[in-house]
Amino acid sequence: MGLILILAIGFYLYKTGDLQRMINNLHESKNYQTNEAKRILDIRLAKGEITEEEYNKLKIFCKI
Repeated sequence: MGLILILAIGFYLYKTGDLQRMINNLHESKNYQTNEAKRILDIRLAKGEITEEEYNKLKIFCKI
């Protein structure tokens, strides 16, 4: 019975387009976090807090 309810809710969200909006919001959140990490690394490099070598290592580690 619970499975049918979950499927019905999922189908409703799919038909109304809310499901796609929720999925897009999840992707935007992830992109924001990646952009924020890159911005912080760029600022630290500009201030001289980290070297270019450290910057490149962190950039690869963060997959930016």
